[in-house]
Amino acid sequence: MGQVIAVVSGKGGTGKTSFCAGVAVALCALGEKVLLIDADSGLRSLDLVLGMSDRVLFSYGDVIDGASSLKEAAVKHPIVKNLRLLTAPGTQETGMGYNEWQIAALLDRARAHFTYILVDCPAGFGSEVMRFARHADRAVVVSTPDHTALRGAQRMGVQLCAAGMDRLRIAVNRVRAGMIDKGGAVNIDAAMDQAGMALLGVIPEDRDVIACGNLGRVLVLFSSGYARVAYANIARRLRGSRVRLLEGVRLKK
Repeated sequence: MGQVIAVVSGKGGTGKTSFCAGVAVALCALGEKVLLIDADSGLRSLDLVLGMSDRVLFSYGDVIDGASSLKEAAVKHPIVKNLRLLTAPGTQETGMGYNEWQIAALLDRARAHFTYILVDCPAGFGSEVMRFARHADRAVVVSTPDHTALRGAQRMGVQLCAAGMDRLRIAVNRVRAGMIDKGGAVNIDAAMDQAGMALLGVIPEDRDVIACGNLGRVLVLFSSGYARVAYANIARRLRGSRVRLLEGVRLKK
């Protein structure tokens, strides 16, 4: 059976969607079969980041409604072997119409065909997030190293724990050593303390993440920056390997 990972954030703008895409591709590079589910029916964007907007025909709603099979709706990536995308319904009202038992059945179906299922949840604390998170096997909270994002991450962690999620980690994104040194951002130890969660990984600030996302290019194939190395490290940790926090990564000033 595959493993479902809900990727969440306490606030928008933390780089959660780029995180999902980067880690998913890194898992595929390790030989895993990966399904990315865009659970944000209000602002779906994974298809844009992955350059797959012209390939998406069905949504997870069509699978739940029986209008499409999971195999038909989960579209193959044109370049990355073993990566598929299942997008969200076109409107938030439609996505909100599915109850958590329908979502649970969808995730169980996905577990039977993929080794990892990464769910890109909407930002914030809405019911759409919790319908997916409650039926995931583990959760990753993505935050930037600033106090407002970390406060949101901490509150998200409390909400997930209250819902019964005990496998919970934080990933700190867009980290710059210079900002930490000058007091413009909290350091990693302080970030862990403030969020109240164990650390899964650190992703450095990298212009290529935004550039590749805007162009719909796979970061691993079009960048030599350190963010792609950080995603690879996180993918290895998710599989159970012991990897040093900043192995092969250098934080820019």
